[in-house]
Amino acid sequence: MGDVPQLNTTIQKTLELASRCVQAETSDNYGLLGDQMGDLGNEAREAFQSKMDFGSLLPKLKAGTTLTPDDLKTLELLIVGDAEYYLKYETEFDHWKSELRQLIGEISKLQASDLGVDGLLHLRALCDEVGRVLPAIVYYLDHKERASKFQEATRGLIDAEGYRVLAEIVERMLLSDKM
Repeated sequence: MGDVPQLNTTIQKTLELASRCVQAETSDNYGLLGDQMGDLGNEAREAFQSKMDFGSLLPKLKAGTTLTPDDLKTLELLIVGDAEYYLKYETEFDHWKSELRQLIGEISKLQASDLGVDGLLHLRALCDEVGRVLPAIVYYLDHKERASKFQEATRGLIDAEGYRVLAEIVERMLLSDKM
């Protein structure tokens, strides 16, 4: 609980930096905002961990003890909670796909034209734009697939191998600073 005041301070610092970006649109300011968002995300992760009882799951998983619905929910939050919440609040996926279709359409039109200097630079610009959009699409789909795989894997009874794998995942996540 002591993490929340620190988190509020970091949120305020992030908002002030975002305001500075609006006032002075420079790559340096936005780069600093990106770093600050990383710090804010890390602090949110640490505050989340401090509020959850992940440690009690590990002995149950190692022993192959049947998990209660609460245990399964805690396990879900630990393993795919970030993915599920990302999917819940992300609203740009359809826009990204539409933007990608439009960019691919423009590249297709260039294929039929004479690619002089102007056409080649236009093609490079389109490739850069596709390179900006694709990572967001891949990131979204990775999260969707990860959440789906977890739901599928925990839908029925978990066998001994499943408990062993889940125990390893939880151990690694509890030791990781990137959970």
